[in-house]
Amino acid sequence: MSNDKLRDYTTELFNYNKHLLSAVRSQKSSDVVKNTKAVSLLNDIDISLTNQLNTLESFDGLLNESKMDQFRENAARVLGTIAGSIGTIREDAVSKIMRDNYTALSMTASGYTMLNTLAIESKHDELANFAADSLERMAQLITETSKVLPFVVADELTDNMEEANRIGEQSMKETQLAWKPEHLFEGE
Repeated sequence: MSNDKLRDYTTELFNYNKHLLSAVRSQKSSDVVKNTKAVSLLNDIDISLTNQLNTLESFDGLLNESKMDQFRENAARVLGTIAGSIGTIREDAVSKIMRDNYTALSMTASGYTMLNTLAIESKHDELANFAADSLERMAQLITETSKVLPFVVADELTDNMEEANRIGEQSMKETQLAWKPEHLFEGE
């Protein structure tokens, strides 16, 4: 596979992560996000994405500048549309933020899987190792998001903090069972 393909994959992932980081930083500064578990998770995502972006930038010749400019133009249009709808945030915005982050982190994980595969094929061991390590970190963040989400939803359902914690804890335990390997293919 050509170096052009490797640059395209790396640049695409870099751009996606940069866009996600921008969204996460916006979420962190929002008055809407008050749940301490959600705030802590957003900080962890910010740190991880920042570190990954810095590492991607350190790989000489792997970022395609012309593709980065094209992405910036497209992102500016999309972010302008999103900014116009900020005033319509509903009460359940934090749960939707966490749900959307769950999806975005999953897309990032699939991007690292693809980059790892291409780097292995291209015999770029350093990039392959970075992609594998980054995939592992994304898996951790996805898991953490799946644990935080029930607490955020419960917070939105009741003003009683004790009840919200009870509901969140029960839901988190029950939903985490679904991810245990022994439960993945039950009932088929």
